This record gives sequence, C-alpha cells and structure tokens, in this order.
Amino acid sequence: MRLATILLLAGMAIIGCRQNIGDACGGSADCSVTGERQCDLAQPGGYCTVFSCDPDTCPQGACVEWRFVPSRTAETWCMKTCDADSWCRREYWCVFPSEINVAGEWEADLPFDERAARIIDLNENKASAKICTALSAEPPDESVRNAEPPVASEYEGFDGGI
Repeated sequence: MRLATILLLAGMAIIGCRQNIGDACGGSADCSVTGERQCDLAQPGGYCTVFSCDPDTCPQGACVEWRFVPSRTAETWCMKTCDADSWCRREYWCVFPSEINVAGEWEADLPFDERAARIIDLNENKASAKICTALSAEPPDESVRNAEPPVASEYEGFDGGI
C-alpha cells in the first residue's frame, strides 16, 4: 500500500509539472520533465512547444510549418491555437498563420510565397485556426484582423521553390 501511494504521488508530480503548448518557460524541463516538449527560448518569455511535429501530432494546438518556401528551409513547431488575443500571453497575438509575412509582421492578403507560416494539420478545425505568436511589429487592432483570410489553393502561384 505504501509503495502504491508513493507511485501515485510521483505520477501526479510528473503530470502536474507538464505545461501546455504556448506556456512561458525558462528551459525545456519547465515544459516537460520527460522531454516530450521543448522550450523555445528565442521567443519572448520562452514558448513550450514540440519541435519537428508532423500533421495532427501536437498534444495541443496545431502543427505549424515555418519558412516553407523554399521547402528545404522549413521547420515545424506545435503552436497554441486561439480565437482572440486574450487567449495568448501578453507578448503574443492571435493571428492566422497565412497573415504572417517573411519579416514576421502581420499582413493581410499575402501571396502564398510571401507567407512565413502555415498549419499543416489535416483536421479541418485545426487547419483553419489562428495561433498565438510573437510578431516583429505590433499588428493592427484585433477587430481589423478578425476577418477570415481569403480561401485559395495552398499551392496557387507556387513553383516548387528550389
């Protein structure tokens, strides 16, 4: 009985230490003691994530592909999904990935090859979500950004990039 109590408490401690995707961190142990999440210290206040995610594999949020044109520069990260800026931490904004340009700024109606990010999940709800992300310049008011981005083929105007 005593061993069962110790194991139960140890299990609860491990689960209790797990942070969510998008939470602040100072090191990867802040995100997961088992190593399944990493802390991206390049982001303001750190950002708990999973590096090199595949579609539909993030424990929370969505798998976002960054710098995908040309494809050899692409990296994937799990990002927190959101409906409004209030869902994100203070240094972050809730935006559609298709509205982040290569300079890391918000911009509406970007051509495919000028976008910095896209969600690669196959789940329709995740694929059309906004993400909590830091931008290099403060975007316009949320009311300006709330319009749905135009629906267009992901590969429209894309030449394969080399």
